[in-house]
Amino acid sequence: MSDATGIDTRGGEHADSRASIGAQLRAARKKRKLGIEEVAQELHLDIDVIRALENDERSKLPAPIFVQGYLKSYGRLVGLPVDKLIKDYSEQMGEPPPLHVIKSAERLPAVSQRSVRLIRYVIVLLLLAILVWLVYPFIERYIDSQRETAGEQVPGHLELPPASKITGDDSVLSIAPYTPSPSGRGLGRGDNLKI
Repeated sequence: MSDATGIDTRGGEHADSRASIGAQLRAARKKRKLGIEEVAQELHLDIDVIRALENDERSKLPAPIFVQGYLKSYGRLVGLPVDKLIKDYSEQMGEPPPLHVIKSAERLPAVSQRSVRLIRYVIVLLLLAILVWLVYPFIERYIDSQRETAGEQVPGHLELPPASKITGDDSVLSIAPYTPSPSGRGLGRGDNLKI
């Protein structure tokens, strides 16, 4: 026979399986002589959550995933089979709606990581080349100004007097054809260059 709370007073195991989850939790808590406050403190839950669990007030409970965690903890505390509690809760809640996969618009194949890296290196090299091209004239002017202030002769740089200062027979420069020295090693120390 059942009392007003829905718990079978005969104490059979079949009665517990037919009783609501909240009634099972309440009966197990009372059997262990625990108060609601003690259970709430032990589970780190609000007293209102414990009351909602025991009274099967789903509207006062959070999302089902959290309730399942609460039921596991509460079931362990009062010695009820946790797997059976979760199974009964899932059956009472009904099956969740099936998930539907929504396909997005087709995407173009992504560029491979290797190609992206190669493009990045090419861009960096181009930027460096542009930077050098822009800065080179300034560096060249700076070096020339440093040479002028130091008065150094630049190797490979021959300064010729203007053509107006050359007069007379000096204006014609004749160069003899190159003839190798008899030793076969080009001009040596004793060889003269004939002009």
